[in-house]
Amino acid sequence: MLIKFLQKVFVFVSFFCVFSQNYAQNVDSISSTNREKQDSIKFKKNKPQTIDAIIDYSADDSIIFSKLANKLYLYKNAHITYKNIDLKADYIELDLKKNEVFAKGLLDSLNKTIGKPIFKQGSEEFESEKIIYNFKTKKGLIKGVFSKQSGGYLHSETTKKLPNNSVCIKNGKYTSCDLEHPHFYIALTKAKVIPNNKIISGPAYLVIEDIPLYFPCIPFGFFPNTKSRKSGVLIPTYGEEKRRGFYLRNGGWYFGISDHFDLSIKGDVFSKGTWQANVRSRYKKRYKFSGNVDVSYSDLVVGEKGLSDYFKEKQYKVLWSHSQDPKANPNSNFSANVNFSSTSYDKYSSNNPAAHLNNRKESSIHYDKTFAGTPFNFSATFQHYQNSLDSVVDLTLPEITFNMKRIFPFKMKNNIGKAKWFEKIGISYSSNLKNTVSVKEKSLFSHKTLDKLEYGVVHKIPLSTSFKVLKYFTASPSINYTERWYFTYLNKYINEADTTLATDTLNGFNRVFDYSYNASLNTQIYGMYQFKKSFIKAIRHRITPSVSLSYRPDFSTAKWGYYKTNPLDTTKKYSVYDNGIYPAPGRGKSGLVNFNVGNNIEMKIKSKKDTITGTKKIILIENLSFSTSYNILADSLNWSKIRISGRTKLFKRLDINYSANLDPYILKSDSTGKMTNVNTFEWTKNHRIARFMNSNWRFGFNLDLSPKMFNKEKENTNQNNPDKFNPDPNSDKSIMFNNDDYNSYDYFKIPWSLNLMYTLSYNNTYFYIDNKARVDSTANQIIQTLSLNGSFSLTDKWKIGFRSGYDFVNKDFSYTSINITRDLHCWIMRFNWIPFGARQSYNFEIGVKSTILQDLKFRKQQSWFDY
Repeated sequence: MLIKFLQKVFVFVSFFCVFSQNYAQNVDSISSTNREKQDSIKFKKNKPQTIDAIIDYSADDSIIFSKLANKLYLYKNAHITYKNIDLKADYIELDLKKNEVFAKGLLDSLNKTIGKPIFKQGSEEFESEKIIYNFKTKKGLIKGVFSKQSGGYLHSETTKKLPNNSVCIKNGKYTSCDLEHPHFYIALTKAKVIPNNKIISGPAYLVIEDIPLYFPCIPFGFFPNTKSRKSGVLIPTYGEEKRRGFYLRNGGWYFGISDHFDLSIKGDVFSKGTWQANVRSRYKKRYKFSGNVDVSYSDLVVGEKGLSDYFKEKQYKVLWSHSQDPKANPNSNFSANVNFSSTSYDKYSSNNPAAHLNNRKESSIHYDKTFAGTPFNFSATFQHYQNSLDSVVDLTLPEITFNMKRIFPFKMKNNIGKAKWFEKIGISYSSNLKNTVSVKEKSLFSHKTLDKLEYGVVHKIPLSTSFKVLKYFTASPSINYTERWYFTYLNKYINEADTTLATDTLNGFNRVFDYSYNASLNTQIYGMYQFKKSFIKAIRHRITPSVSLSYRPDFSTAKWGYYKTNPLDTTKKYSVYDNGIYPAPGRGKSGLVNFNVGNNIEMKIKSKKDTITGTKKIILIENLSFSTSYNILADSLNWSKIRISGRTKLFKRLDINYSANLDPYILKSDSTGKMTNVNTFEWTKNHRIARFMNSNWRFGFNLDLSPKMFNKEKENTNQNNPDKFNPDPNSDKSIMFNNDDYNSYDYFKIPWSLNLMYTLSYNNTYFYIDNKARVDSTANQIIQTLSLNGSFSLTDKWKIGFRSGYDFVNKDFSYTSINITRDLHCWIMRFNWIPFGARQSYNFEIGVKSTILQDLKFRKQQSWFDY
């Protein structure tokens, strides 16, 4: 605050009654620095000394004491310190007779003032032209004060300090511009500052680029002047929308409750009936936690009552974010990220145009704890998933997990030599308790929600080990035990009234378990081809084959009691736990042999940049894998689909991902006309290994033109023309687009970024004709899209961002937006434009960067409601 700075200016004058012995150089006008001679300066005994600490003073040029005038003069980089007070100036004069201190700067050879008085106390500092203070009357006069305030800077032509510590200002300037000659400021004709209380000002007006704007002006001002947060009115913004009418937005009241907690209550009002209330709070405790809560409720009215476009709905939204400081507790953590709202809130009431693109909302409240010195950990999570398309809300209330990390119970404590095979046997444990419900949004807060709760517990105990086989192979056998606890079960029977199938849900505790066996074997095979006299040094091919066997018994037999016969069709069975939160043990025996072959291809080339090896490694194919499985216990269709997946990265910019599925069996239509697989291979019927089903290509390209792309800077081709780029630090440094500029390194200092994503998905649809499955080209599903986003800077101060996409199948653009930003030093200009689509709108704004003057802006906008 200004008064605190000004108070500190005048504190130091009281200590000039006694002098320190710390000189910067020998003083010609004083023949000796002996303390006895200095004591010859007599002070009246009836004037009490106010100095209670050592005063240090120095000067680069000279320190002169005039006994006749009773004054002390310090020249050139004069410096005085007292306690935590620090004063610097090129000239300081102390008049002991008048009890006054005077400080100012001096003129240099260019007739410019240098060494202006700078006063500092602690972390606070200000600069002025001249300082005069009488420590007897406690009155002072300061010329040309320049001080840094919270969120801005204060200039004052003339400042007076009164005995009661109040400060009067004449011709003051308040601004957020840090220049000595600011681009803009609020001109204060006069003002009075009462310390730790308030600031009262007379008429004030805005000045931009030295052009005064007398209208509108403020006849007077009243501002709080304390360090703590203060409550006050939040001024609303105004405007007009075509469909909702005139409005006042974000008006309300701010409660500065404490340094750890605040609260704001705001509201929006529209002339056609829409209103919205918002409560927002922030909280923070250092080294403990921090977060914010944002709750909104609105009564939306769109259009004119009685017309076809009339729409009315109540909406709400709850946002909560909470994070715990890692230093608070290293063994436990609590976090929250809640985003819960009515289905149509983002569509109609959100100020973010892109919010309506996200049809799925998620929330999570999570707590986890690790028990130090043990392998155990615990977590509890509340989750929420919401789909705006069908208004279905999925809640998990809660999900509790207790885990034990893998331990080796047979491992010897003092093992000498190679570990035995049984020492590598590891066991782990996990349990999961879950309570979920899935309902429509309109039924969320009704009693029906409780009736639809689904809950259960599952325990898993895997036992596994690994060891080498024949030196080059790694074997990994495992046994998995799973136990489920159900609290309800189903009973199906024939309704005697209408002979239909009826289902009852019965309560009761049921313990259900299953188990499976797994074993895998994998290795790595390397192949290399070297070139003797070529730019390419070598190509290496790494093959990673693996085979695994999994077995699971048939848990649908009567002895287990997990399945019952359908009363209407004795050939079919149903699980009595079909309504359970966890899937029931599987039907039928399963003996799967899984095959997978992974491939990686790399190339080494000559490189002058590598001075050690002289080579450079390039990845040609990061991964290309083929996988399938064979069910040894199935009576037909033993082979599964053949899956192909691959990925690589070219030129460090282009990411390529590919996946495809092929079917080894032929298709045939059944009695209903549906296409199904039959137990005949494609090779037998059509002389091909498999039939193509679907594929997916994804190309991602990112480009970042910045100095990081270059290993060394090119020589500046414009050294002979230093004015080609404007040297003014506030200029745009605009580039003249010609051939020379494109070749200069300075051109590439401007950051450009571009991200492209091309996706092509193809899914074959077949029909059966002439005893053969044929591709139906009219029914094939093709998805082909291109999305892009990026930003570029025309100059240092111009930034343009964009986002768009195109659907080649529907021949239409996706959500498109263009954002233009211009840095105006202490101001900023923004233009956001959505040229077409459901959110077609634009917003132009130019305003002050500083948050304390954030309402000093001009805005022109047209909402999507107006289109």
